[in-house]
Formats: sequence, structure tokens, C-alpha cells
Amino acid sequence: MRCLPLLLLALTLILPPAPVHAAQSRVPNPAIPPAPAPGSTLSVEDTVYGVLRYHRTLRGMQENREVLEHELDRARRGFGPRVDVNASGGWGVLSDSTTRSRDKDGGFYPTVNLSATLTQPIWDGFATRSRVRQAKSTLESQKHRVMDNVSSLCLDGIISHINLLRCRTLVSLAEENVRVHERILGLAKDRVSVGADTQADFTQAQSRYQRALSSLEEQKDALRVAEDTYTRLTGLPATDKLKAVPMPPVVFKSPATVFEQAEQYNPTLAAYMEDIRAARAARELTESSFYPNFNLTAGPNYYDRGDYDESWTWSFDVLLTMSWNIFNSGADVAAYKADSARIRQARQVYYNYIDDLKLDIDSTYSNYLAAQQQYKHYSKAIDYNKYTLNAYNEQFQIGRRTLLDVLDSENELFNSSTQAETSRGNIIIGAYRLLALTGRLLPAMSIATDGINATPPADPEDNREVFEAGWFN
Repeated sequence: MRCLPLLLLALTLILPPAPVHAAQSRVPNPAIPPAPAPGSTLSVEDTVYGVLRYHRTLRGMQENREVLEHELDRARRGFGPRVDVNASGGWGVLSDSTTRSRDKDGGFYPTVNLSATLTQPIWDGFATRSRVRQAKSTLESQKHRVMDNVSSLCLDGIISHINLLRCRTLVSLAEENVRVHERILGLAKDRVSVGADTQADFTQAQSRYQRALSSLEEQKDALRVAEDTYTRLTGLPATDKLKAVPMPPVVFKSPATVFEQAEQYNPTLAAYMEDIRAARAARELTESSFYPNFNLTAGPNYYDRGDYDESWTWSFDVLLTMSWNIFNSGADVAAYKADSARIRQARQVYYNYIDDLKLDIDSTYSNYLAAQQQYKHYSKAIDYNKYTLNAYNEQFQIGRRTLLDVLDSENELFNSSTQAETSRGNIIIGAYRLLALTGRLLPAMSIATDGINATPPADPEDNREVFEAGWFN
């Protein structure tokens, strides 16, 4: 039977760990609406919920937020008592008046010391309060950063939705452009065969046809990238039908209005303010070392020297203790100055972001207005191009226009159509981007945020995460 523990230890050292299945798929978050049924037409709200349901970056930040929640709870526990139990045993030599009188001061005898101490902080220079303030500000900063990332990721999802629709439209335009060039190429071939046009006219039509095919392949490639991007962001199949994205519920009339909203609701701005508060709490924590600490301690203590006759003691003490570091070679003063510098640094980061935010709002609003004007002009250009193309086709039939004129007018119509579609998408993207800069993107779209504030579901362990069993590995 005495060999059994050794056998179990040996088995522990040599046996491989139990297999753990690797994580294969994301565990759904019950606080977020489930994905639409396959084949459904996806709205922009479905896209946003797909981002919230699927994206790993969001889940990682939510887990980090939970870490900070536990850190705050840990800091608050500093106000309460702690209990320490200490035990020691062994052999030792004791030489005092009692052992010397009994001639027992020269040998090793068993010794045991047992104690239990309850310590209740009374005053620590507000160190615990400072730790709570620092942990709370850090947690609030992380909460704002979670919302900032949610807004950014959802905006990326909306942009990918718009871009996917735009790419599909551009592919359709490119396919129509190829069909038109095929028709023109056939017409040119017939005219060459009857001597109405030269071989150079036919090769010119062939050249434009090849360029149309090249443009089609370029648009198809952009569509494949847009589909992959959409699926990466949302976890939804890009082959499904997508609804057109409407303008957001809130449309701003000036960049000043956008900035007024951003000052109140922009999560990054709020996060940087919490960083300043966390830095101030860190300085308060350093300042607490300038003051004494008072604790109330209580507990029993038992001490036994073994073979010494009656050489044991037992006590129970309730004590008010004080400790105060009155000199630390100036290290605490230097730490206080360093913390003050960190506060000033955090404040400058805050002001710098305000400047960047103003620039971002102004540039986004300028792009938004430019896209509106571009779409208006390109739409008019399409009407003019269609009129010109029809006129050139009629004139070409009676010999007043060359084949090159027809090809050029067709190319101008195609370019105006693609630019108009791009500008139309940029208008919608600009409107949503301005709304995201205010920090009100999800509330304005009536997107439920319960899943953002909830703890994400835990994924199963990957067997590569687990250490092998054993004492020395």
C-alpha cells in the first residue's frame, strides 16, 4: 500500500493529458438576435446585428471589460478585513534562563508555532479609495472604448453592405458595356465587309471591346473582395439578397451640429476623460504613502518548544497598529511628480483627440457635400451622354459620325454611370460616418445594445492551450 502513492505520481508524470476538443465555431450570444434564415433578404440592420454577433474584436474587448470589472471588485475588497493563518514546525535550539537552568540549551527539540490574525484597515491614507477610483475610471474608459469599437465595426459593416451593392451595380454596368461593345463590334465587322468602314475602324472596335472585357474583370474582382469583406465582418453569406441602404434617420446640416453631438456622446472622447481621472487616482494612491496606516488586528497565537517542560505559550491579542514611513530617500516624491506628469500627458491626449475629431468631422462633412454635388453632376452627365449616344448612333447610320465617335460616346456614358453610382454610395457612407462620429449610430438606428453590455459566451477550450500533466513540465 505504501507504493500506491508513488505509482499514482508516476502515472501523473507519464500519462498524456485528457484530450480537449478545439473550438470549431463561435458560440452564439443569446442577447443578440439570431441570424436571419438562409435566403432572406438582408437589411442594413441585419448587417449590424451580424457584426455584433460575429466579430471577434468585439468579443475580445468585452472580455477585457470583464477583467476590469473583477479588478474593480478586487479594489473594493480592500475596505474589508483579511484573515491570515500561519503555521510553522520543525526543530530548533533555545537558550534562555529556563533552558539553561535545566541544562536543555544545547540540543535540538521540536518546535511548533500557530497563529491566526484578523486585520481590519482603519485608515490607509485613502490608498484603498484611490485604488477603487483608479479601477473604476479604467473600467469606465474600457466601456467607452467598447462602444467606440462597436460603432466603428458597425460602420464598417454598413460600408461593406453599401459597397457590396455598389459593386454588384458596377458589374451589371460593366456587363451591359460589354454587350454594347459586342453589338458595335458586330456592326463594325459588317460595315468592313461591305466596304463602308476600314479595317482600322474594325481593330479600333476590337480594342475598345477588349478594354470593356478588362473593365468587367476588374469589377468582378472588386465584387469578390467586397463579398469576402462583408462575410468577414458579419458572418453572413454575401450571396444573399441585400436591401438598399436608406439614408440614416439623422442627417446633419452643418459640421458644428455634428461636433456638438460628439462632445456629448462620442465614446472615445469620454474614454480619454476617464484616462485623465484614472491618472489622478494613481497620483492619489502615491500620495497616500505620505501618511500613516492604522489597522485593527485580533487573533490567537500558540507557541510550543516540544520537549522543554512547560515551554509553551498561548495568547489572544486585540491591537491597534500603526506604520508610517517617514523617509524613503525621496522616491515617493519622485513618484508623485511622475504621476503629475502622467496627468498632464493624458490631458494633452484628450485635447489632441478633440482637434483630430474636429478635423475628421470637417473633412467627412466636406466629402459628404462633395459627393452630393458629384452625384448631381454625374446624373446630368448621364442624361447628356444618353442624348449624345442616341444622336451619334443615328448620325453614324447616315455617315455623319465615325465609329470612333460612337465608341467614345458609349465610353463616356459608361464612365458617367459608374461615377454616379460611386458618388451615390459615398453620400450614404458620409451620412452614416458623420452619425458614427457623434457616437449615436446605434441608438439612431434603434439597434438593441443589450448584447454589447452582456458578458459574451465562452468558447470551448482548444487542446493546444492546455499544459501537459506532470510536476516538471
